[in-house]
Amino acid sequence: MHFADPWLLLLALVAVPLVIARWRRTPPVIAVPFALGLGDAPAGWRVRARRLLPLLRVAAILLLVVGLARPRIGEAETLVPAEGVDIALAVDVSSSMATNPFSNDNTRLDSVKEVLRGFIATRENDRVGLVAFQREALPLAPLTLDYEALDTIVADLGSDLLPDGTGIGVGMASAVSMLEESSASSRIVILLTDGRHNADSISPDEAAEIAAALRIRVYTIGVVEDRDRPSGFSPATIDADLLAFIADHTGGRYFEAATPEDLADVYDEIGSLETSRVGDETFARYSELGLWLIAAGAVLLLGEVGLGRTWLRRTPA
Repeated sequence: MHFADPWLLLLALVAVPLVIARWRRTPPVIAVPFALGLGDAPAGWRVRARRLLPLLRVAAILLLVVGLARPRIGEAETLVPAEGVDIALAVDVSSSMATNPFSNDNTRLDSVKEVLRGFIATRENDRVGLVAFQREALPLAPLTLDYEALDTIVADLGSDLLPDGTGIGVGMASAVSMLEESSASSRIVILLTDGRHNADSISPDEAAEIAAALRIRVYTIGVVEDRDRPSGFSPATIDADLLAFIADHTGGRYFEAATPEDLADVYDEIGSLETSRVGDETFARYSELGLWLIAAGAVLLLGEVGLGRTWLRRTPA
């Protein structure tokens, strides 16, 4: 058992002594000559019972005070976080992503879209936004909880949206800008690419500085060649050092994925990392005892007042 408002128990330290002090106070006595010696007569049951009335008042006050402090009994249960993570997905949709296969028959972009749709489907309280980038960046979806709409947008991703190239800096900056006004306790960018930065716009270093200043973590994913199953097409030529620097500088992590299965594991791991960072929210279902105690205290108080004015009323001298 615990109290929701334990500070109210301090009222008992004031109220109870006042009642006791009044109880001990000697009532005024009128001297009556012919009544001398009557004080030695045995007290009747009404007199003896009346002496217990202050105890009823003390008990009533204690019950009222304890009830106001709201005692509770119950057990806490653990739930998923009520406050989710704000996630901006930055996806390289350059021609190399759209033409070169992963380790299966799908292109890298098709495999990425499939993994992203699975990742989005497992979100619950996380707002997710989407940025596509080539030489330039294009925000396709703001932060949203409408996972069905986002799924449709991801399914339609293609490489014909922008001038071809790999603008890692502008893609990251666009995703960071999407999160800038967010008040979520955890804000992250997940940036995926299969190439090296070759655009003239904002540099990856500058974008990483902005993200770090805003305390936005950037997780970077480099799509690499599966050495066990070479595709025969142009291998991915990522700048692993740059991607690792971005992640390290912003408090994120760098991952490499050679297969769709690797990629799915990476997104799952990032989701788990951020969920544990936010922490589990705990709530408790309690049985409130306060109303019962207040009701009992009120009954005692009314009983004390009623008895004092009826059966146990002091007889006038």
